Amino acid sequence: MSSNFSGFYNLISPILSLVNNYTGALLMIVSSLGAIQCIFLGVRYAKAQDPDEVSQARKSLRDFIIGFFLIFILIAAMRAGMPSLCQWMEENTKVSIY
Repeated sequence: MSSNFSGFYNLISPILSLVNNYTGALLMIVSSLGAIQCIFLGVRYAKAQDPDEVSQARKSLRDFIIGFFLIFILIAAMRAGMPSLCQWMEENTKVSIY
């Protein structure tokens, strides 16, 4: 490792270990909270009686589901792209991260 990049390595190493160690746990927490929120919005949609209430509840449920899946897609892309980004960084900075 080059001494020019040792400060950068010292900065990025804890961040990468944090991401690698806690991503699974964070996914479980986010998915369980998301399931609870989805149930809550589904009950709100089922209990709505006024047409304006129904359309608002439907819109809230749809927006939540889109956002929920988008979060999982971005997390999966991050996990899939991390080795490639680390390899690119290692080739360009001569610092081994992984």
